[in-house]
Amino acid sequence: MRAQGDLVIATLQGAAVTVQPLTREGLDTYYSRRPSLVNPFKTLPKGANRPLAFIVRIQNIGRDRVNFDPSQALLVDQQNRRAAAFSYDELYSLFSEIDQPDRALQALQETVLTNFLVIPPKIDRAGLLLFPRPEPEAKVVILDMGSFYVGSVEQLLLFEFEITRVP
Repeated sequence: MRAQGDLVIATLQGAAVTVQPLTREGLDTYYSRRPSLVNPFKTLPKGANRPLAFIVRIQNIGRDRVNFDPSQALLVDQQNRRAAAFSYDELYSLFSEIDQPDRALQALQETVLTNFLVIPPKIDRAGLLLFPRPEPEAKVVILDMGSFYVGSVEQLLLFEFEITRVP
């Protein structure tokens, strides 16, 4: 693994995985590059607890399929508190309560990784992994991308990030 700014890049036999945490501004930029989609996080009421977002890019650079199940991804803090990535059902219940949820839910469907991915050779996939915000005392989190396979070989993918809080 190597870090490049706030990106962490893992190069495996047959795949490369890039993970980047996104701030509120980063999410704005992410959705502004997709003009047909609204930024669903801007539709949440003021004071709502916004999820912690990571953009994940998986590049299959080998000959075997790459499989990843986002529902098995965990965020673990230094106290070993674990949080699973939000499922589509959880996101649906959160965003269906807002005014005019259809566009926000469409954006979530198109950008958030919630379903099992099969990535053929020479293909890239990218999307967001969303987690509940860590506890205020969390200083470091590890993104554990469990259930990641290149061919039939499971890969251990752990991405560590230091948390900086902005007042």
